[in-house]
Amino acid sequence: MLRACKSDYHPRNILYHPSRFTGRKFFFAIVTLLSRKVHMLHTSLRFTLSIFLTLLTLIALPSSAHAAKGYRYWGYFQAQAGATAWTAAMTGPSVEVKDGDVEGWAFVFSNNDIPAVTPMMDPDFATLCEGTPETSGKIRVGLVVDFGAANIAPTGETPKEFFSDCVVVPQGSVGLDVLQAAMDVRADDSGLICGIAGYPAQECGAEIDAPAAEEAVTTSAPIEEETTTRSMPLLLAALGAMVIVGLIFNRRRAR
Repeated sequence: MLRACKSDYHPRNILYHPSRFTGRKFFFAIVTLLSRKVHMLHTSLRFTLSIFLTLLTLIALPSSAHAAKGYRYWGYFQAQAGATAWTAAMTGPSVEVKDGDVEGWAFVFSNNDIPAVTPMMDPDFATLCEGTPETSGKIRVGLVVDFGAANIAPTGETPKEFFSDCVVVPQGSVGLDVLQAAMDVRADDSGLICGIAGYPAQECGAEIDAPAAEEAVTTSAPIEEETTTRSMPLLLAALGAMVIVGLIFNRRRAR
């Protein structure tokens, strides 16, 4: 459904700095040192400790989500008259809309593991079209346009302000008519909506690296690193206790 176009996108505010690995380097050094002592333990305890070391190593490994790919594009959502939740459209904006419907657009990122997010505003027709009277031969349709998060914006571009309005169009209009009645629309030859109100300026359904989850909520040290650092003393203490117990067990067994 999506066609990837060439893009010079580089995610902004990526907290991928060598300092985030300092805690892991120390952790791996301790694990390596303790691993060299594993051969001194009894067979059953050695097996248990080996599993424990493996689990700790997996916990400390950085998430593979940073390497995942996906697409950023204009997601299209619909809500029929009376609906209170968005439904992802299965087709383009070529379906006839009715009085009381709400059309939603959101600039999103998605891939096989990360679903597209719906517009930040619920499809509330009563609020959107409050005070707009019915007109013969016309229909009222709520329109919501969410320009998305800054962490998926193309390089050099800033998401525009959230937009919502009540659009009055002729009966028989389709979703694209509603959108075009309120905003400038750029589409490719296949009909895919590439830009709304000039955003993004050029690209169309670009393939990009998946943005890290913490990018959207913080510009300080990554949460993942903080969690690992705080839990590391407890993990090392438990690991050291197992080694000591194993050594004591071996000495008694050797007597």
